Amino acid sequence: MRSAHLACVALASLAGFAACSSSPRESSERTGVTSQQLQAFPKAQVDLDLATGDWNDALALSEGILSASPTSCDALYASLIASSMLVVDSINTFVLPTQRTGIPPSSPVPGEIYAAALEQALELAQQTAALSCEYDAPTVPLLLGDASDPIVNGEIRGTWTTRTALLLGALHSALLYDFQVLVAPQPEPPPTAGQTNPPLPELLSLMKEFLLLHQAALFTQPTLPFELRGGWFDRNFDGLPDGPDELLVDVFVPGTETRVFDFSTAEFVPGQALPQLPLTPTPFLPPAQCGYQSFHVTDVATGPTVSSADGITLSPDGTKAIVPLLVAPVRTQLYSVDADGTNQVCITCAQPGNNDGARWRPGSGDTILFVSTRDHANAIGGDGAGIGQELYAMRPDGSQPTRLTFSNLWATNYHANWSPDGRRIVWGRTQDRTWDVIVADFISDELGMRLGPALRIVHDTTWWETHGFSADGTSVITTNTRAGFLSTDIYSIDLITGFRKRLTSNMTWDEHAHLSPDGRKLAWISSRYQPAAVAALNDGSLSPIYDFLWIVPGIFFEFENPPAGYTTELTLADADGTALQQLTNDNQVVADNEWSSDSQRVIYRQTDPIAGTTRIRLLTFDDCN
Repeated sequence: MRSAHLACVALASLAGFAACSSSPRESSERTGVTSQQLQAFPKAQVDLDLATGDWNDALALSEGILSASPTSCDALYASLIASSMLVVDSINTFVLPTQRTGIPPSSPVPGEIYAAALEQALELAQQTAALSCEYDAPTVPLLLGDASDPIVNGEIRGTWTTRTALLLGALHSALLYDFQVLVAPQPEPPPTAGQTNPPLPELLSLMKEFLLLHQAALFTQPTLPFELRGGWFDRNFDGLPDGPDELLVDVFVPGTETRVFDFSTAEFVPGQALPQLPLTPTPFLPPAQCGYQSFHVTDVATGPTVSSADGITLSPDGTKAIVPLLVAPVRTQLYSVDADGTNQVCITCAQPGNNDGARWRPGSGDTILFVSTRDHANAIGGDGAGIGQELYAMRPDGSQPTRLTFSNLWATNYHANWSPDGRRIVWGRTQDRTWDVIVADFISDELGMRLGPALRIVHDTTWWETHGFSADGTSVITTNTRAGFLSTDIYSIDLITGFRKRLTSNMTWDEHAHLSPDGRKLAWISSRYQPAAVAALNDGSLSPIYDFLWIVPGIFFEFENPPAGYTTELTLADADGTALQQLTNDNQVVADNEWSSDSQRVIYRQTDPIAGTTRIRLLTFDDCN
């Protein structure tokens, strides 16, 4: 697996990708394959095998042609399609079951099968892209998940372009890197003298090359929906990739003309580096309650049962916390504990599903929001990321659990946070196959607990995560990647005008930002302090156009195996962007956090990515009024 395989694609990209628009026949003849050899490719039979999901038969026929004609574009691309679908099958039979139970299937050796399928598909993607191959396939079924309740059930139709091969190569590189790091991590050496960051690991370097070549083709080759070539539809015909345009993914609901991934109403974001602006202008900052220079940290929960799930919260009076603890390898329940870590009581153990993502209602403290998988048998993950999560509310003792959202298995509802007055919530939702930001009123009366009409305030092709409201409740605070591929920054969005402020502009990883209840301080996590190889992926050179797709594999390679991946530290600044301060210095991964109601403490989760251990910690400022 060497990037040299992409040399001719790189040359083609410098020439405007003219060579990449050639037909499969032209590409193969250019490499010396004769017409007689091309005619020998049994395309009708291979297309039938692909249409009926007979991946091994299609692969065997194609490999037979490749043994005699190694540069046959038809055979190469058909092999790439079949091997990529074998990867999907391996995800269905190995990856997803392992994620649900925490225990990999035992026979046959599925991990080895998965890795071998990825390696084969990656090698074929390199060869197919290097020859600028394309392949016309009437239909290829795509089933991700279980047939009874699938994550994706669609038909891929039309032309598999050179761009498609490049995107497949990038995905296979990322998935293979994730698998290798999770199974047998190989520590990356620290940067040498004169280096800011270590070099990218080979597979991630290859992934970046694939993505650079892909976006060069994407933005120079607009297409139309009826052409079935996928990519960029220049809806306003101005020759520029911009917001009104559309991302086309030619995966259709079986037997229909409806796209499974319908981005016709989603903002097209090729990349947008907004200027950094303050959440609150300096003249309007409230008085500081603390000096924020003297503090101490105590542990609320430690040990092997502490979950790495998001959702930790303090009661309004500050005496209690709700924390997620493991009761099985991948099953989390919510426990009430005293703020000093004593008196653990499980409040959801009598309830079904995986339960995490807790947030205590401000003011009255009579309700806890949380996230549960109980409604979807094949759900995976939790509040941090996954599929099949619904929002719930309950009383602080665990009584009256009430479902608030109703989505399909493929969706997640996550990172719900209260407005300061406890009357509204903001959360993230993927029901429409994008990471949307949703706001709704929370209603609790004699009819029970429920949500009012949902307002979707963001719908685009990037990744969004929700973290709360401004002090006056007029804006929501989020994380977003519109500045570049997985380059997360903190944003606020005005709920009336939709105006977006970029609150941080460091090109590494800023996330999980929460405003203190008094409106003075913003606490978040940042990777800006330690070197990391993946900073080379987040430098703005890569477009975030497919970040809706990349965030799940991206989370793994961004935070595994430091210094290849990031570590993060709890960070503090005034709401006007000044007084930046690094609060922790542990070279671990700080993630979810929340302020106490008096704005004098921050509870946060911290994970050691090498040891795999997690603890919940409480930082208390000692220099407060």
